[in-house]
Amino acid sequence: MAPAFAQSTDPSKPTALTSTITGSNTGGLSDEKTYYYAFGVNKGTLTFTLDVTPQDKSDGGGIVAWTLLDTKFAKLKYENLAAQGTAEREVKDMPVTIKRRVILKLTVSGNVEYRLQTSGSAVKL
Repeated sequence: MAPAFAQSTDPSKPTALTSTITGSNTGGLSDEKTYYYAFGVNKGTLTFTLDVTPQDKSDGGGIVAWTLLDTKFAKLKYENLAAQGTAEREVKDMPVTIKRRVILKLTVSGNVEYRLQTSGSAVKL
């Protein structure tokens, strides 16, 4: 899959998630950016694989947080991953019990590069 380049900052107009999300952020931990993506899921398992790599091993690194929301923005799941000095990876499997459209809110802060990949039997991109 090709990386997603258009990243919406408008929660009313999320980017259609059709591939892996990649990006970077520069600055301190207070320099935060938030992006929104939308995609469908079926019954099954949804897997998120998040890689976070600090751009400068000597600074505070950064944090990537993701929140899975329903279409009314009620929180379904929240996770975050910080990386300071070395790259970090997190893999989360989530059961999906109903077919629906979901919103992914991705918040990035600090001085990091990131890659978030969706996979599993529930993914309907």
